[in-house]
Amino acid sequence: MLRSLRALGLYAALTVALTWPLAANLTVMDAGDSAFFAWEMAWELHSFTRDPAGLPHANIFHPLRYTLGMDEPVLGTTLLAAPLWLFTTDAVLIYNLVRLLTFALSGLTTYWLARELGAREGPALFAGAALAFSPIRTDQIAHLSTLGTQWLPLLLLFMHRFARTGLWRDAFLAALFFVLEFLACGYHGVIGLAVLPAGAIVLLWGRWSRLPAATLATAVAGLSLLPLYLMHQSALAPERYSRGSGETAFYSAAVESFLATSSWNRVWGEATAPFRTIGPNNLFPGLLVPGLAAAGGVVLWRRRQRPSRDALALLAVAGAAVVVSLGPEVRAFGRDLVPSPFAALRDVVPVFQMIRVTSRAGIYLALPLALLAAKGLDFLRLGPLVAGAVAAAALAETLIVPIPMPEWTKIIDTRKAPPGVYPWLAAQPGRPPIVHLPMLDVRGLERRPRYHESIYMVYSTLHFKPLVNGYAGIEPAAYVRLRDLARGFPSPDFLDALREIGVRYVVLHRGGYGPVQWPRIEAGLPRFGRELLPVATFGEDRVFELRGPPSGEAPAPLNVPGQHASLPLNRASNAPRGLSR
Repeated sequence: MLRSLRALGLYAALTVALTWPLAANLTVMDAGDSAFFAWEMAWELHSFTRDPAGLPHANIFHPLRYTLGMDEPVLGTTLLAAPLWLFTTDAVLIYNLVRLLTFALSGLTTYWLARELGAREGPALFAGAALAFSPIRTDQIAHLSTLGTQWLPLLLLFMHRFARTGLWRDAFLAALFFVLEFLACGYHGVIGLAVLPAGAIVLLWGRWSRLPAATLATAVAGLSLLPLYLMHQSALAPERYSRGSGETAFYSAAVESFLATSSWNRVWGEATAPFRTIGPNNLFPGLLVPGLAAAGGVVLWRRRQRPSRDALALLAVAGAAVVVSLGPEVRAFGRDLVPSPFAALRDVVPVFQMIRVTSRAGIYLALPLALLAAKGLDFLRLGPLVAGAVAAAALAETLIVPIPMPEWTKIIDTRKAPPGVYPWLAAQPGRPPIVHLPMLDVRGLERRPRYHESIYMVYSTLHFKPLVNGYAGIEPAAYVRLRDLARGFPSPDFLDALREIGVRYVVLHRGGYGPVQWPRIEAGLPRFGRELLPVATFGEDRVFELRGPPSGEAPAPLNVPGQHASLPLNRASNAPRGLSR
């Protein structure tokens, strides 16, 4: 216990230092993915404590249902936030704390795994740091889903332990942590279905008496994940959602991606620029971690010793991860070389068609490399000072600090009072549906981030009333059409569409419109005085109550999936995040 506390303290200190200045901005939020995950965790914690049955039906994309299933629900990481919810409902603070916590806990659980596999204390501590601050994680600093790696080392720990002991308890603990990792990051779960069997075969080969326990534990894990699958199906099936193989190939890793890191890496960013592609650029682990792993192999070869079964299993997982990362086609420097085995797997097993960014299999490369590097340090038997210098140099290869946080990105600061319109909405009785205008697409993140959908979602955690607005891994076709109609506000078509789905309050944010749009809106509003009744004004924010229906021809029904009416469906559009991207 004392060693674990010491390890956790080390990883906490490294987290603050190697992600600076995140720890100094715990109440600050930017628009986009971070805001989405802050809202999502708050919705889940709110639902768990107030209305568990309503959990799948998040308060976005009204009136659609199962909207939590339009992205990864990160429930496995939301568990970490549950104790915090007892003390604060500040969605921004909770998100920022949990994001940092994933670094420290991923380091701790990797340390435990390394110790389980026989590493000494120092190398095991190094393994935890190498995984926690691997470029595959630090490059995803805004994606709480892909940061949610804290359960993955425990899955491997109990897989390896079960292979040695044959105890059913260990098999079911491995299944438990697979479920938790799947709930933390759907990508890691789905990709795990492709890469983990390679390691399991090595571990269980010749140990056939363990197969019944392994089979039953696997079945229990599958049944445990069935509600998640059904929620996603209920959300995506009405949208006729699918990913084409061409899209997956476009976002897959090329061979040179394993030599590239993100441009903001302080050591390798500029040096690896020639290998950077349009798609993933975070698979280069630096030189020291794979170098230490290779050094361990050289030591074994010189001793004429065979690698352990544990090491071979790790190599099998890493190899499978490389294959999945390459996607349907093996590409190098813009040329297609040969079809990848993942193409056949994708065709045979439909669940793999949900993966767009196959390079996220890189976590299954980073973890084995960290563990094998720890074994290499063990074999080399370096002195404490030299080993410490090597570890420090390896961590230096991952440096991204200071992380850029320009003032214009600090849109929400929960130390300050929120804009007055949001407490006013919270004070209104019941759950009247609300629409915020403007409704901006993903380009709004750059043009007017303060009025992006994700910001409305974070502020909705003050009231949790239904929003027409939304931002997730996909954009429902009904929502896209409403957003298109909103560009003409005020217009009869848009107001009729809002009435059809029961919207009561229209919140108009003056700051979200440009110098050409706003005069047109002000000139048009008087024509709808009987339909849009002004009820509150807060600086540049105006709230209107939507009345109706107006006299004249009734609006046509909007015919939408789910239990409510909505707008006609087209194919779902893409958005920048989630299992579905």
